[in-house]
Amino acid sequence: MKALIAFDGSHHSELAVGMVKALRLPRQTEVVLLTVIPEHVFLDGLTPARIRGKQRARIAQVKQLQEERATELLHTPAEALATEGLNVERVVRRGQPAQEVINACRRFGVDVAVLGCKGIGHAEDFALGSVAQKVLKYAPCSVLLVRKETPALDRILIAVDGSKHSDEAVRFVARLQLSHGTRSFLVSVVHSYASTIVGAPTLDFEESQAIHVELQKLEEKAAQDLVREAESALRNKGHSVAGVVARGDPSQEILREAKKQNVQLIVTGAKGQTAVRRFLLGSVSQRVARYSECSTLVVRPRS
Repeated sequence: MKALIAFDGSHHSELAVGMVKALRLPRQTEVVLLTVIPEHVFLDGLTPARIRGKQRARIAQVKQLQEERATELLHTPAEALATEGLNVERVVRRGQPAQEVINACRRFGVDVAVLGCKGIGHAEDFALGSVAQKVLKYAPCSVLLVRKETPALDRILIAVDGSKHSDEAVRFVARLQLSHGTRSFLVSVVHSYASTIVGAPTLDFEESQAIHVELQKLEEKAAQDLVREAESALRNKGHSVAGVVARGDPSQEILREAKKQNVQLIVTGAKGQTAVRRFLLGSVSQRVARYSECSTLVVRPRS
């Protein structure tokens, strides 16, 4: 596994470093510790450096000082990660933060990008165009948004729906070297379309009710099978697991179960069972990531 941490010295980026330590990644896991020196770009690609062309010597001095400070900024978190047995590479880039994080994910072939982000009380954090929102939407890898301090990770919720992204979410958790006391909670949400089907005007009431009951049974059995399969995969890795099947809106039920179980991390696939869902604004994974009170890992299979 290879991880990237976006670090800017803020409290939220320090939380991201703490979460990576709490994940207990295998020793010698490669971690790219990235900081970005913001560089504003105007129309036609103009930058402050180009606008102030007569001050090139001074601008070069400023850039050098910025890069020295950026490199120094990464020293403390790099040392903290190295003590966990992780292989840390410090990287300084210049440009627009979200784009540079996405570019680095591609360049280094990382499995997961880790970013600190504000809680739901700070609505501006998820304003359109924010760094977290852009990385979550466009990164080619899994994205972990960290909201709270996590000295130890002992309660995780994993959403399963039978998609390849959901399967990868289970595999991601299975690879973690979690502590003995860690509990994983699995939830599969039945979002029934039975009511629409049986509401057809060609069906009489009794026939409609019978079909509705039968469809609900089939839906719940399929969800229970998914949960049992994921439970088995995690137990084979020595994890303590409990599963539940819920009915309703998937994002609402995932968030409700996460709050009920007081988990520190929600893990969900980036896409659901149908490819069309990735084009829908406000997909399940995006809503969970936006409104969760705890940290959220949105998993994408490696291409």
